[in-house]
Amino acid sequence: MRLKIELPRNLLAQQLVRQSDIPCVCRIGRTFEIRLDAPLPPAVGTVEDWDRDALEERAPAGAGGEWTHHRNGRITLRPVAEGVYEIEHLALFYEGFGWVPVIVDSVDAQPMQLWDEE
Repeated sequence: MRLKIELPRNLLAQQLVRQSDIPCVCRIGRTFEIRLDAPLPPAVGTVEDWDRDALEERAPAGAGGEWTHHRNGRITLRPVAEGVYEIEHLALFYEGFGWVPVIVDSVDAQPMQLWDEE
C-alpha cells in the first residue's frame, strides 16, 4: 500500500518520515485516509492499492457511518517519490485488543485471532 500525502518541505518533515511508529489517525470508508495531527505537521493523505477484504481480516470494522474504521494508528513510511510513501508498517489500536498489525514489512500482516471461536 502507498500513501499519497503532501508534507511541508522542511527539515522537521524530512526527519519525521525517517521515524518508525509515527502516530496517526486512520479513517476508512469509501476511501482510506491517514491524518497526522499536532504536534506533527498537520496533513491528510490517501492510501492507494488497498483491499478492503484484506484490511478487514486484520482490523475489524466498527459501527457504520461515513467511516467503518476510525482508529488511532502507528505508521512507518518509506519515500518512493515526491509526496508518495510505501507503508512499511501500520498498526491500529483497539481498546479490547491493543495494537493490531495491518501491514508488516510492506505486506499484509498475519491476521490475529481477535474473537473467540464460540
